[in-house]
Amino acid sequence: MFVSKCSRYVIALVFTLNSVAFAQSPDSLGNDIKQPQQASEYIFRSSPKESLISVQLLGAVTRPGIYYVPPSTDLLKLITLAGGAGSTGDMSEITVRKLEPKSWAEIKSKAVSEYQGAYEVDAEKVIKYGGAKQLKLAQDDFIYVPSKSYMVSSDATRTITVVSLVLGIALTALLIDKNSGHNGAH
Repeated sequence: MFVSKCSRYVIALVFTLNSVAFAQSPDSLGNDIKQPQQASEYIFRSSPKESLISVQLLGAVTRPGIYYVPPSTDLLKLITLAGGAGSTGDMSEITVRKLEPKSWAEIKSKAVSEYQGAYEVDAEKVIKYGGAKQLKLAQDDFIYVPSKSYMVSSDATRTITVVSLVLGIALTALLIDKNSGHNGAH
């Protein structure tokens, strides 16, 4: 009886340690830690003699970096050239800091709001309702696409997973022990 109980607890302990190791391994399914992308420089032009402006695009886009684009380029076109927002990119809260903020002061759109010289653009609304052509970029504009914020952080999710695995295994071992004790009494 004692050997049987010990072997059940050893098996439960082995499962627990394997589950904890899986939850903490870099190859686990819930792992969202990635190497930061390297910013680069990109040049887009229609003809060799076309003049270009430089703008900085950072944040949760596929290819962040400094972009040399024609002066007629709008915000959505730039994000498209960058490969779009990554899977974590929040297109509803893009920040655009302009060297000349007055250039967008005339824009009348519910998708664009001004705050202390910077603009917050809800690109999802711009796509849905139109108005992208108004969002022309200018020399030295700075664009930031934030990551989506989640209610629970990935660290909290991992901790909850490990705790629930340990509790599940411990409770399973107790139920096995309890049920095997009742079966032996009959």
